[in-house]
Amino acid sequence: MELTPHFSLQELTHSDVAARRGLDNAPNPGEVANLQRLCETVLEPTRWLLGVPLRVNSGFRAPAVNAAVGGKQNSAHLDGRACDFVPIGMDLGEAFLMIRQSSIPYDQVILEFNAWIHLAIAPRGADPRRQALVLP
Repeated sequence: MELTPHFSLQELTHSDVAARRGLDNAPNPGEVANLQRLCETVLEPTRWLLGVPLRVNSGFRAPAVNAAVGGKQNSAHLDGRACDFVPIGMDLGEAFLMIRQSSIPYDQVILEFNAWIHLAIAPRGADPRRQALVLP
């Protein structure tokens, strides 16, 4: 199922950890709706802003998958509001700075361990915090 022109439900729910451990990582309809909103609100605009494809590392995570990867108990991944990605062929720091300075309505953008970018939307009905962080 295509969520938007450049992002599919399959890529935003795929988890190597879930596959290896036999964990179910299927989202419910509300989580799918959040994933679609994530793609429409921040991922497609980020792809356009950066001018490069985004390789999704992690999108939706069911509770067991989130625990298996060491995710926070209140992670936005749990309800389909976050994605970790790498911009293909682009410096992560440059991409982070461009997103941070853009008008894209992100709730959080985090450059994590100089290995990927975490991008999240606010819960439905809430204003985005536009929180930008760098984790060493």
